[in-house]
Amino acid sequence: MVDNIITDHTKGRVALFIGGSNFTEYPQYSIIGTGSATIGSLDVTLVTSSDRQAFTSTTFPTSSGIIFQTDWNAAEMSGIQLTEWGLTGSFPLLTGSIWTHHYIDAVTFDGTNELRILETLIVT
Repeated sequence: MVDNIITDHTKGRVALFIGGSNFTEYPQYSIIGTGSATIGSLDVTLVTSSDRQAFTSTTFPTSSGIIFQTDWNAAEMSGIQLTEWGLTGSFPLLTGSIWTHHYIDAVTFDGTNELRILETLIVT
């Protein structure tokens, strides 16, 4: 089972969107890391970020669902001991704005494995 949390930051962005605010800080990247910690809704960054990648695709399978797909090739993942990932905002240097935070037991990439993250958000 993957520990997962939608952050308070996300809740605030959704409220702004529904209220008609013209905000530009929307998720456009997946970010991966090697940190270890308990995750919480107050998190604003990963514990230890190691790489960020633009979404490969974004799809809308239902009227209230979004799937973000992000791919890393074997060379990009080589040597990384993945333990956490999340979604982050659209600005290149934006920090303190993760939308989700996930934590798993460490998976070490040896240069022969690629990574694909499919993250589904459902508005309920």
